[in-house]
Amino acid sequence: MELVIPSKKYYQSYVSAIDEYRRHNVTTYDFLDVNICDIFQLIEDYRNGNNLPEGYVKGTYLWLTEGDEFLGEVSIRHSLTDSLLRIGGNIGYGVRFSRWNEGLGTVMLSKALIYAKDVIRLDRVLITCNDNNYGSARVIEKNGGQLQDKIINTIDGIERLTRRYWIEL
Repeated sequence: MELVIPSKKYYQSYVSAIDEYRRHNVTTYDFLDVNICDIFQLIEDYRNGNNLPEGYVKGTYLWLTEGDEFLGEVSIRHSLTDSLLRIGGNIGYGVRFSRWNEGLGTVMLSKALIYAKDVIRLDRVLITCNDNNYGSARVIEKNGGQLQDKIINTIDGIERLTRRYWIEL
């Protein structure tokens, strides 16, 4: 398994994974509404901090792959805003639905932490998850996450309890 810069080689598998998410009502941060010719430019723009929407920060998107198969995606935000300090943090990730419960989240986050330290040069990262997302909490804790606190965030008018973890790199 490798954590790679997104490329056309994995695009069809990525599309298939997004279809899986949608069939199972799983929310993701996908780029499928973006023209295929533009998706990779958009990802590059985020990495370089070009043409970002207001309030967004530089971020690196990486895909976990095996052979030609897309297994999951991770975004590493290079800095934190007040909003990201409450929810979102430095790192967000998602495993392909058909590959849940195989330990891929733990592997992907482990590789992302190395990338965040060695390439982006972060000293520590904040990772958040919903309080009832026990799988994600376990992934974070297996990778050294120390629970700072639990706070209430209102998302789309619904209050949600959010766990906030820090990991020293």
